[in-house]
Amino acid sequence: MMKVRLFSRAAAAMAVCLLGGSIGSGLADAAPSFGACPAGSVVAGHGVQCAVVDVPMNYADPDGPKIQVTVSRIAASGERRGAIFANPGGPGADGLDFWGLRTDVMPAELNAHYDRIAVQPRGLRWATPLDCAAEDGGRVSLGGGDRNAIKKACDIALPGYLDTITTENTARDMDAVRAALGLDRISYLGTSYGTYLGAVYASLFPDRVERMVLDSNVNPDWVWTEEFAQQQIAGKQRLDDLFAWIAEHSDEYHLGDTALQVYQNWVRMAVDQGGGWYANLTPPPASLADLPGSLPEPLAEIARDGYTGSLEQTGKLQNLVRTLISRGVTTQGPLLGATSVASYTRTYWPTFARAMADALANPANVQRLRTIEGATATDSTGQFVFAAITCNENAIPGRLEVIGSAIATIASGGNAMDARADLVRSGMACGAWEPVTKPVRITGAGLGTRPLVLQSRHDALTKYEGGPAMSRALNGSLITVEGGDHGNFGRGNHVIDDAVMTYLRTGQVTITEAAEAPLPVR
Repeated sequence: MMKVRLFSRAAAAMAVCLLGGSIGSGLADAAPSFGACPAGSVVAGHGVQCAVVDVPMNYADPDGPKIQVTVSRIAASGERRGAIFANPGGPGADGLDFWGLRTDVMPAELNAHYDRIAVQPRGLRWATPLDCAAEDGGRVSLGGGDRNAIKKACDIALPGYLDTITTENTARDMDAVRAALGLDRISYLGTSYGTYLGAVYASLFPDRVERMVLDSNVNPDWVWTEEFAQQQIAGKQRLDDLFAWIAEHSDEYHLGDTALQVYQNWVRMAVDQGGGWYANLTPPPASLADLPGSLPEPLAEIARDGYTGSLEQTGKLQNLVRTLISRGVTTQGPLLGATSVASYTRTYWPTFARAMADALANPANVQRLRTIEGATATDSTGQFVFAAITCNENAIPGRLEVIGSAIATIASGGNAMDARADLVRSGMACGAWEPVTKPVRITGAGLGTRPLVLQSRHDALTKYEGGPAMSRALNGSLITVEGGDHGNFGRGNHVIDDAVMTYLRTGQVTITEAAEAPLPVR
């Protein structure tokens, strides 16, 4: 794979214009030379090629150290209309194979007429990985709330790099790649966190945007603590929907004739697999008071002794809250991990129901559950990028006083998801990790075409309010999609796919509502 230098020495000094705009395509030494992608980064057979581009580590110091980001591209198969960049979300999700994995489900018109490009976000593997080594040689723990210890470990490999892992700098990387490719304007597709990245890009570089599609939106007013608190509440609604759907198909799956019966089977299985408190969700029509499962150790300690604020107690609670935010329940059994994935999209519902039925009949038969659980697995660098971005730019102060109310809610038999939301609002996910920057103000001023905003009504990861809020901030055109799929474009929903392609061709949005995507044939 050929290494490409974005800046010559003479041109590097001129790159200071990045602080207030974008670099002109003439500043690059040469267009990147695309070839083979890094091992393990893409699936073969989809025509994905990659290149490496050097960009400033710190855009305030364009003459300083450079980092490398890998870029993937699938060339248009027919007459080219333009280039469309994409980001799958996270923060912390790999992006290089975004288009390759979706070649077969994207509209043929898109594949024929657009170069499809993805920039691997800084800090991830294949983009100068954020390397934070502990003294014993292992990776430093994100727990404990001690940002100084984390920064010290990260700075050993590349001093100052941790502080540059922000959405703004990731957006500037994308614009540097645009310039290196010699493109005056680009279109963009962002899903989940990718919507926020796109909104930041549009706010920084509105004159560089041709069309922008934002699918399943972060609420720009909730960055970041409230976004993840609301995610807990949204997730509960989608689980109710999932249990109700399984009950409607009881003749096939035999997991219960009502949502409550399905839920009761689910919670027994979760507890048997060690789920404990993670399985304590208020069932559709019933109360939490009689559910099995004990509090996790940090909550039990606070319930017994109160919140002391000690470093040890803070570290334990911080790790728990990080787990809640990331939905990272894999250590609590494959059922919970698979349930988390199934809540994202109805595409998984038939497979999940079958996997749950298999495990109910034979508790040792969890292979299907593990396969679903692993569908959204990310590299370990993703955990550090997630923490760096959300803590470096978190604009919502933590509220330690809600810790007590969260535990009281659980102890009194209340909705555990509400308690989980309050634990997130406590701010313990970042602890003493103070923000290093303020989020970019989201605005649609200067955009030549209004963005297209897609949002499911019962989205389990980005609550519905995020769609209207993003649309207002960018003066976008909102399409509300029924159901709760996280990610709507390229899921077999022909109404949505047609609307997106019409928008990419004309800039016009002709609908405001759409039904949810059909389920795959079982």
